[in-house]
Amino acid sequence: MRNFIEKIHLWLALPAGLIVTIVCLTGAILVFEQELLEWYYPERYFVEEQTIGTPLPLHELVEKVNEQLDENSLASVKITPDPDRTYTVGLQEGFRVSAFVNPYTGEIKGYHYFLESFFYKMMALHRWLMDGSRELGKVTVGITTIIFVILLITGMVLWVPVNKKKWRQQFTVNIRSGYNRFWRDLHITAGMYAFLLLLICSLTGLMWSFGWYRNTVFSWFGIEQQQRHGKKGKSSSPKEEINSLHWDQAFQELAQKNPGYQYIRIQDQAATVLAKDAVHKRAADKYTFDKNSGQINSVKKYKEDLSSSKIMTWAYALHVGDYGGYWGRVLTFLASLVGASLPLTGYYMFYIRKRKAYKSKRALEKQLDF
Repeated sequence: MRNFIEKIHLWLALPAGLIVTIVCLTGAILVFEQELLEWYYPERYFVEEQTIGTPLPLHELVEKVNEQLDENSLASVKITPDPDRTYTVGLQEGFRVSAFVNPYTGEIKGYHYFLESFFYKMMALHRWLMDGSRELGKVTVGITTIIFVILLITGMVLWVPVNKKKWRQQFTVNIRSGYNRFWRDLHITAGMYAFLLLLICSLTGLMWSFGWYRNTVFSWFGIEQQQRHGKKGKSSSPKEEINSLHWDQAFQELAQKNPGYQYIRIQDQAATVLAKDAVHKRAADKYTFDKNSGQINSVKKYKEDLSSSKIMTWAYALHVGDYGGYWGRVLTFLASLVGASLPLTGYYMFYIRKRKAYKSKRALEKQLDF
């Protein structure tokens, strides 16, 4: 039985290994997307000390921002309680186009065009191998992820030592017995330590690969199957001009209701609040308010929601390690690097095995010649 499992592990790993490495490596990069952006573009995300004072009222800030936009207009404002940070402004035209605004002067400090960014390329490689149609590549990544789940499970079965006296060595990497032993131990031991996180990342990643898988998970939680719509085209009807006159009143009320909030995003007649004690970064509460008075009309609490969108936010949080805060993402990052290395160390072990078999065969042939 063990030999059969070993063959399954080997022959599934050989064709899928390279794609596993690509998906895991790009996934590791994407875990710290926000931190890397803030490190590389500090002028976008932070304001100069000399400009810190009292933030402009939101309706004034909206006017100043719109004056600086030629063929676009402001759609939302994301506010954090940190006085050193800029506001992130969502724009009406373009997919995930943002501007970063000094809240004390209204000056735009920079733009972020997601579709033109390095991280979009990493995401496209991670999710559909940069396939322009997003069909074949998406299915390929999905099938590879299923194979990876099988590889993880069979790998753990093979990790369990036959000899009980060898349990201790299965938890350590031997660095004193040559390169071959080192790479073998690294493959087996590192894979064991990263097993659970890689399994979580794989099972949650499948939520974006196959509708049948996603709907099966929804059904486990008693949620009706989600209707997936095609790509939405741009509406030809003119956009209604936003009324930002009472955004400040809505913001002040929400800030009082949510002391220590992580962010508040205000848009026309609606707001999103990420509370201080939110379980992850997508666990936001949603509010609506009267555009003519700024008075809060309704609230949809994340913890009380039971819908497909909540399942997807949890799937994302588990996928990127966001459920454990900073250290959860660090562990997910390290596990992803291990996942990227497993096919490479596995290929090396396969090569060494084949080379030894070839040398043994050649030695036997020489003996027979004599």
